[in-house]
Amino acid sequence: MPSKQEVGRRLRLARFRHNMTLKDVAVKSGMSATHISEIERGSTSPTIGCLQKIAAALGERPAYFVEESEPTRVKLTRRDARPKEYRCGTDGHVVVGETVTGGAPWSTMHVAYGFINVGETINRPPGMGEVVVLCMSGMIRATIEDQSVVIREGDTVQFKFDRGYRLENVGDERAEGMVIAAYPERSGW
Repeated sequence: MPSKQEVGRRLRLARFRHNMTLKDVAVKSGMSATHISEIERGSTSPTIGCLQKIAAALGERPAYFVEESEPTRVKLTRRDARPKEYRCGTDGHVVVGETVTGGAPWSTMHVAYGFINVGETINRPPGMGEVVVLCMSGMIRATIEDQSVVIREGDTVQFKFDRGYRLENVGDERAEGMVIAAYPERSGW
């Protein structure tokens, strides 16, 4: 468990990273700026509830402040270490992709790479954030709400995915692509 001073240092760094004043954090967390300042200076330890409120105000995981060692700010993922993703298509077939990003604990992004066979469709439920789909080969139809666009090699489509989306291969060859998702806070894929 890190010392009070280390917890305070991490809190202060997180506040500066998010370009927030003590008052900003106080307003968003419902706590007093004086108490937050005392925690930052290491003169007091936050309760679990207090830490959760501050973390939420800063868009950080509460564990970040109390982990034994501070997570690295750089995450390398080797090609052969990419985790596989398995998704069910609309007809029950399994679509396999690779997570290109390594799942850094502070990340608000997710990048996946994969193929969609001819005639296959992938449906994604609603979520918070935005998505960019890059077609690397073939033809992919992206349907968001009631709007559809067809993208070909090198094309991208960007959208909010608060209503979900559907990707389908509408070409006569296997389509290859990347999906880049950005979340307002760490919420998982």
